[in-house]
Amino acid sequence: MSEDIIVSVERAFRIVEIMADSTVGLGISEVARQLGVNKAIAVKLLDTLSHLELVWRDEVSQTYQLTYRISNLGLRQLQKSRLLDQSAVPLKQLAEHSGELVRLAIVETTERLTWIYAVAGQTRSVRIDPNYSLEIVLNAHAIGKAWLSTMPFERAWGLLERQGLTRLTPNTKITRTDLKADLELSHARGFATAYEEQELGVGAIAAPIVIPSLDGSPECVGAVSLAAPTNRMTREALEAFAPVLIETTEKLGRIWPLERRSLRPAWRKI
Repeated sequence: MSEDIIVSVERAFRIVEIMADSTVGLGISEVARQLGVNKAIAVKLLDTLSHLELVWRDEVSQTYQLTYRISNLGLRQLQKSRLLDQSAVPLKQLAEHSGELVRLAIVETTERLTWIYAVAGQTRSVRIDPNYSLEIVLNAHAIGKAWLSTMPFERAWGLLERQGLTRLTPNTKITRTDLKADLELSHARGFATAYEEQELGVGAIAAPIVIPSLDGSPECVGAVSLAAPTNRMTREALEAFAPVLIETTEKLGRIWPLERRSLRPAWRKI
């Protein structure tokens, strides 16, 4: 760990992360266990977060939960960037056209993908619930592979190794050979596919959003995925939506907010 890292800040944010994924709140013992610290440290961290009004304690269940101040901070960031104002309509149109779940993730300057928006089509009675888990498993999610396909393979492989190659299902690709072939195919077609690789019973396709950066070179700033249950849509049927998905990402690229552009090195293989 870098000497510049303040451990208490890292632990506090880790508490926010694990509480975001908890539906019933977390007690002191569970927080301490997940952080790998003693209860005294966990109490101090929770007291600090409570003082900042980022978490609150349920006196009946003796558990801590996030306040909506966390959501407010995220909404303020999105409002400031105007990202969703300009992206929501094309994404909703794609969801209604397909009847399936559409999600948007953006590429952070820290070289990771983060989910920021999801919309489900209303024409289906059975839908996939959006999962806003912070971690996008790059080798298993279509949206991760769509992003990786825009850069040279050695760069993509470095990001895969940094995250760790996780086998989420028997279909998840984890070898260098398999992933290189998958990313090359994704680049050639302009979209990536993950069929029961991230979760059994779920298939997805995804395409990158590419814009000209401030120095004129192409840059991948995000990606859009379309997911559907496999008992409703075969791989071929899902991939048949690729043209309209790519059309959506091209539209987003044309209207992408200027303030989201950067001078980061471009990895697009064109």
